[in-house]
Amino acid sequence: MKPLIPSDLHARSERERSAPKLMFFGDPHGYFDPVIAAVERFRPKAIVLLGDLQARQPLQIELQSILPLTEVHWIHGNHDTDGDLDYQNLFDSDLADRSLHCRIVSVAGYRVAGLGGIFRSKIWDPRWPIEEAAFQSSDAMRRTMKSHERWRDGISRKHRSSIFPDEYQRLLRSGPADILVTHEAPSAHPHGWKAIDELAEKLGVQLVVHGHHHQNIDYLGEGLMTAAAPFRAFGVDMGSHLAWPRDEPGPGGPLQDVLDLATQVFGAAAQAWLDKPHELLDGQTPAAFAAGGGSDKVRSMLNAIQHGGVV
Repeated sequence: MKPLIPSDLHARSERERSAPKLMFFGDPHGYFDPVIAAVERFRPKAIVLLGDLQARQPLQIELQSILPLTEVHWIHGNHDTDGDLDYQNLFDSDLADRSLHCRIVSVAGYRVAGLGGIFRSKIWDPRWPIEEAAFQSSDAMRRTMKSHERWRDGISRKHRSSIFPDEYQRLLRSGPADILVTHEAPSAHPHGWKAIDELAEKLGVQLVVHGHHHQNIDYLGEGLMTAAAPFRAFGVDMGSHLAWPRDEPGPGGPLQDVLDLATQVFGAAAQAWLDKPHELLDGQTPAAFAAGGGSDKVRSMLNAIQHGGVV
């Protein structure tokens, strides 16, 4: 399955940006070409894969061409325990120790906390008190299982991508951190979780980045969170990436989130649309109008076009 959105969704031209410190990549689902291409082009200090890697070969083989170029880190997603090979090619790979799950690791000068996997109600529904979870830990679940129900003498393979309360609480007590990477989304997403917000706030992070939902989302830029929120949040789609820190707008140039949204809508033609005078903007180009304080209107136009409107 190849992505419908170009891999350089969050990128400017090479002339307009310096090498980013960090790049976050949405769920690869076995398709690593966009990751490799972006690393070869932008040469970030480090990358983080946001779950659902589903590597078809051991991860160090999938990424062997870029291992000399960047530092690789990852969290797992729910699909990384779908099959034996999904699990084995990730958790048993030579890059197994690069997992950020339930850890805080120094990555490219940032303290990055990770929470892989998803909430499953059979284990713990975080909308209810943590004391009411069916199982507080994977070990507690294992003790209830018959030998033929176990996998590798532990819990079932599927639930190795479930979030257990003891893991969550251990990370909660591990702060502070600068960035939180998760597979699940924060509560501002229609399918997000307040528990992610609470974790981010407890750790004191300034940035939350997640995968899982196959959407590129700038929660502030799209009005899902306000500037008063305690952290900035982004979702990253399959085949896409988010570079961090983001570029500041240059003189007369578009804001980065406007450029990102334009690229999501128009792909390679984004810059051409931004540089073409538009009658709804009093004859100004969208780039100039956004840089002059009209970014909200330009975003509204792009959102309308994205959802089938004629602008």
